[in-house]
Amino acid sequence: MENIEIRSFNNGYMQYFIKMFTKYFRNDFKIEITEKEICKACTEIGEFSISGTSTLDLLFLNEEPVGFIFFQIDTPQSNWCEREGWGFIREIYIDPVFRKSGLGARLISHAEKNLYSNGVRNIYLTSDSNETFWDSLGYKKTDEVSTINHDPIYEK
Repeated sequence: MENIEIRSFNNGYMQYFIKMFTKYFRNDFKIEITEKEICKACTEIGEFSISGTSTLDLLFLNEEPVGFIFFQIDTPQSNWCEREGWGFIREIYIDPVFRKSGLGARLISHAEKNLYSNGVRNIYLTSDSNETFWDSLGYKKTDEVSTINHDPIYEK
C-alpha cells in the first residue's frame, strides 16, 4: 500500500467524514438513518473531537479518505461514559474495498498509542461482530454487555 496517513479531524474534513459515516451506518449496521440525523451525529462527533472530549482521526490512502476512528478517555463530559478513566474505542470504519489489508489494525494501534500516552491503563470497546479481529489485536470478550448499546464489551 502506498502513502498511508492518519490525520486529525478538522472541519475541512467534515464532508469526507459524513460520506464514510453514512456508509458505515447504512451498509455495515443496516440502519436507516436520514441525512438530517447523519449531519447531526457527525457535527456532534466533530465538535467532541475539536473540543478534546474525544478524538476523531481519518485514514487517508493516496490522499483519499478510506477510514476513520473515534476514541476517547471516558469522562463524565462525554455523552458515553461507562468506565471512567478507561480508553474507549467508540467507532472504527474502513471502506469495504480496503478491509483485510491491515488498515483497521493500523487505526487501532494509532488510537492505543494515543490513549496509553495520555495515561490510560486499560481500553475497552463494544462490538456485536468481528470477534476474530478484536481477538487478533489482543482484545478479550468479557461476560458484560454495554448498558448503552447492549453489545458485548471487549477489554485490553
